[in-house]
Amino acid sequence: MPAYYRGTFNLTKTGDTFLNMTTWGKGLVWVNGYALGRFWEIGPQQTLYVPGCWLEEGENEIIILDIVSPEENKISGLRYPILDLLREDGIQTHRKEGENLDLSAEKPVLESTFAPGNGWQTITFGQSVQTRYFCLEGLNSYGNDDMAAIAELEILDADGKRISRQNWKIVYADSEEIVKANNTADKVFDLQESTFWNSRYSRSVAKYPHQIVIDLGAEYSISGFQYLPRAEADAPGMIKDCRIYLKKESFKY
Repeated sequence: MPAYYRGTFNLTKTGDTFLNMTTWGKGLVWVNGYALGRFWEIGPQQTLYVPGCWLEEGENEIIILDIVSPEENKISGLRYPILDLLREDGIQTHRKEGENLDLSAEKPVLESTFAPGNGWQTITFGQSVQTRYFCLEGLNSYGNDDMAAIAELEILDADGKRISRQNWKIVYADSEEIVKANNTADKVFDLQESTFWNSRYSRSVAKYPHQIVIDLGAEYSISGFQYLPRAEADAPGMIKDCRIYLKKESFKY
């Protein structure tokens, strides 16, 4: 499960170093309160640079947020970076080989059109619906391109308040870009508006419709959702028309 890890280390002398992240999954690192950056097990960057001026003689603190969980919760300093190690076996997408979402017997709770442009949008159902599985299906885009992109999603309870995203899990995404960028579907609830899920555009472009299915972790009475497109103006992947499907039990694949 996602977790924070905290430790300390002592130095008799400071200097530039590189943290070896090869046993860790995916997340962020802070040393003495300074954010070093992100890491992801697939690479090709397997180390994070630590400027010597951020280190202190004596005790130093390191905090790691790993949203996947590490193979081993250990870390060491290296004299030289690892910048060319690609671990493709560590790439995780949210669709099994040959798996397809079957919505043929499902009735959408809502068919809607997003407003063009950037910024948060709130969409309500006009009623409260008991659900655990939330599916957003994009049908087309404002740019008439085949890409779909979402920066963040929030689900609203019966009172219009955001429910907790702590136990959310992506159970399906029809397409994710993982070659030219880290645009996996879990970006829609990673607390960072600058990152986003994007359907595949490398090698061959995946075509509409595009679907993403979220397991909310428990059953809720929900009345709508909030959607944030990617931040860049006129960027590809701005979803226009969409359908929303809600179920208490898993969808059929």
